[in-house]
Amino acid sequence: MLRISNLNIKLYDTVMTRAWLKLYLNLKINPDLIIDNSGIGNETFTNDIREANKKFGFDWPTNPTTQNEYNQMHKDIETAPKHKADLLQSIHNHLHVREAGDNGASQIQFCWTESLGQFYKKKPVLIDMPEDAEPFSKKLKYGDVFLGFPHIGKSPEVCMLQNDNSNLPQTCRLHDKIVCDILISLVDRICDTDEQLLSWHGTNEITMFTKEKMLKYNGWAIIGEVINKDDIVNIDRKNLRMTYAKD
Repeated sequence: MLRISNLNIKLYDTVMTRAWLKLYLNLKINPDLIIDNSGIGNETFTNDIREANKKFGFDWPTNPTTQNEYNQMHKDIETAPKHKADLLQSIHNHLHVREAGDNGASQIQFCWTESLGQFYKKKPVLIDMPEDAEPFSKKLKYGDVFLGFPHIGKSPEVCMLQNDNSNLPQTCRLHDKIVCDILISLVDRICDTDEQLLSWHGTNEITMFTKEKMLKYNGWAIIGEVINKDDIVNIDRKNLRMTYAKD
């Protein structure tokens, strides 16, 4: 049983779950923050942009509103020095929230950011997705726990849906790694984009990965579910304690 804050999580006995658990137990550090995608205030987002422009020399508009502007911000974040990636984690998370619009929270995310810096060149903070990992689920239910996307770039599905088809070798990445970040779904969802992705793969003459791997990793990497689902809405965001005990 995994416990985070006031939530109890049943971990499934799968290849993906065991790989994630091994990574977490090797680091054994609490997440840095708990966030959702319910919306980011204009002032907060503007301050993020100004700080990023100052620290990294970006030329971002302080009030971006179009998907093209958001796409360019992603491109710049992708090319930032990797050893400074933690400094951009907050703006990167907020950017994804802003792109999602103000439709209410659909997920809660447990993030590891600054604290992972202590392991730089000492311990791995991400690992390869095992070759024998299960295909991602095409259905997501309230309370499901799934792995966070491990790259600064975007998945093939997101590139397609956001019409972000420039410089795909840099931006488009498969969910082929595992990091500590995990999410809890607050909604029921279905992934029904496989056929569209096959067409997109051909139209854009993708050579970075095969169609088979793209479809395998299209969906959600579910590793467990919250047992006390009624407590999700009242999650204690100040309690970042995380523990694991074998059932």
